[in-house]
Amino acid sequence: MSTQARDLRGVIRPVGAVVLGIGVMIALCAAVGVAWDRLSPDPTRPQGGAGALGISAAIVCAIGAAAFFYGRQFVSERISRREALLAVSLIWIAAGVCGAIPFVLGADMSPVDSFFESVSGLTTTGASVITDIETRLSRPLLLWRSLIQWLGGMGIVVLFVAVFPNLGAGGKHLFRGEVPGATAEGLRPRIAETSFALWKLYATLTALEIILLKLLGLDLFDAVCHAFTTMSTGGFSTLDSSVGGFNRPAVEYVIACFMLIGSVNYGLYYGLIRTGHWRGLVRNIEFRSYVGIVIVAVIVLTILNLELHDEVLTSFRYSFFMVATTISSTGYSTDDYTVYGSTALAIIILLMFVGGSSGSTAGGIKIERAVLMGKQAVAQVQKNFRPASVQLVRMGKASINAQVLADVASFFLIYMGCIAFGLLFVTLVEGVPLPTAFGAMLTCLSNMGPAPFHQGADSFAAYSAGSKLFFVLAMLLGRLEFFTLFALVLPGFWRR
Repeated sequence: MSTQARDLRGVIRPVGAVVLGIGVMIALCAAVGVAWDRLSPDPTRPQGGAGALGISAAIVCAIGAAAFFYGRQFVSERISRREALLAVSLIWIAAGVCGAIPFVLGADMSPVDSFFESVSGLTTTGASVITDIETRLSRPLLLWRSLIQWLGGMGIVVLFVAVFPNLGAGGKHLFRGEVPGATAEGLRPRIAETSFALWKLYATLTALEIILLKLLGLDLFDAVCHAFTTMSTGGFSTLDSSVGGFNRPAVEYVIACFMLIGSVNYGLYYGLIRTGHWRGLVRNIEFRSYVGIVIVAVIVLTILNLELHDEVLTSFRYSFFMVATTISSTGYSTDDYTVYGSTALAIIILLMFVGGSSGSTAGGIKIERAVLMGKQAVAQVQKNFRPASVQLVRMGKASINAQVLADVASFFLIYMGCIAFGLLFVTLVEGVPLPTAFGAMLTCLSNMGPAPFHQGADSFAAYSAGSKLFFVLAMLLGRLEFFTLFALVLPGFWRR
């Protein structure tokens, strides 16, 4: 067998195209931010920032254009699966680096902090190193910080596939590398059409939330930023005190509902729109499990937190928002969960593990995988006293093949192994208590906003530069669901 290195330079052009697109988005934020400040000035926020975004846009566009035109000589008719895996990984890393430049130039943040904030936004993790949002970030920077979450929510690679439909079979590999947990139920067979359909639905829901938040009295800028970070289930806010700073129950209910909407499989939504029938949605096992988990968790938390909030409606309000922000992996806050009892906190941590549905913007191991692992466990128990019987694992009427079950088991094993390794790393390097290290790793690997067991706010500002880079890797692993990035470390990947 030849050990000659494989030529993978064909990925340069798509990576350059995405970087160029990011540069255009930065320039758009600069222009919109300037217009917003002039038409509706807000003296309570830091001024300026557009110039830094303009310089950042020029730098990023130059890098993207150079890579795009240089990569043209290596373009092949179709992108192989290996090239797609490498392209997806490089696109996310390059996007994180380029997205950090505005924070370096406009917010006087260190390169490592800026990279952490950028990757946290793009992966929709929502962890932050900024503890003084209202006094540090100007409108253009706040808009960029929100936009990177919105772009990362549906996926910058999915957007790329939608914009460049001439990729053919390569688009299929890119799409699958970007959304490995997504199901194709109810979606068109053409990947480019699928990507465009998902983005149209995503943008429509975002626009609807902006309108509702504005009608409820929220400032238009805050409405836009929070709609971006709600539909992406990202959780970056324009306020240091997050959504709780508005102190408006109606706004909290709307945001909570859209967080729940964002953590449902978008393929089910598309199937509903295309057919006009609710049957596919309500009969979907994952969706029914998701609704059941939300209802039970809200009821139990409402009861457990009655002592903290005195009356049922207040307890329900905070519990409903807490369940929505946790299961969707958004990370907004309206309540101090650190004062919750042990049982209530255990429920929140379990919701962080499970997360939302496959094919959604939410993080976690995904409900579909949790259901499959549960069914597989039951099948194995039954096989102990019925060894001659054939135990099939089903999702609805469809039987799940052994390869899918093996993938789910492998995913969970890698997931738990990464958490264990992360615990060892963080406790050794930072010397923090074990629960704090566990909360940080769970947050980053599951792309969740809240970081349980942290002292005070959920900020990652106190960690060393090395640990922040380690958390960046964890966020990327969680967003790409491990297999894409881990494939790159195998020697066989680079051989012919």
